Amino acid sequence: MANFRLCLFTLPLITLTFILQPFHVMSDEAMIINVCSKTPNPSLCETCLHSDPKSATADVKGLATISITCGTRDADKLYTDTDNLYTNTKDPALHNLLDNCWWRFLGARDNIDSAGRMLSDKGSDAAKLAITRDAMPMITYCSDLFKKSPTVAVPKNITDEMNVVSTDCQIILGILSNF
Repeated sequence: MANFRLCLFTLPLITLTFILQPFHVMSDEAMIINVCSKTPNPSLCETCLHSDPKSATADVKGLATISITCGTRDADKLYTDTDNLYTNTKDPALHNLLDNCWWRFLGARDNIDSAGRMLSDKGSDAAKLAITRDAMPMITYCSDLFKKSPTVAVPKNITDEMNVVSTDCQIILGILSNF
């Protein structure tokens, strides 16, 4: 008889759990949409966050960490592509231009990555500083340098990747502003 009463109590509880589960997922999606709406590129923000399955259950700090991972990945691609071009180009003007930037892109990547450690260890203000003071100026320097050298043909993939990393930094800052 006790087992029957336990079943009568447990069955509705399990049913209620399965019925309410979709609402939990929707609230997480709503949080992603809300957080990304405060960034300069909500579509790229959502794409980044959805690229990690942990985003479905992440809090705002977790979403910030995921955005930092995306920024680090994109900055690593920018650094790798720039370093390869720097190493292999036969154009001396492009080589000289990239000589000023390949190591800055490496520094930007490392500083974006360090923002994740700063977020964990010291909080959102320290992570914001790692982006605004340490990473973004390196990207901005090269962007300005490329603009000042219009006669040097910088490949479109490099300028596009540089713009993506710059936008990633702004997205990270937008998410960090939710703290």
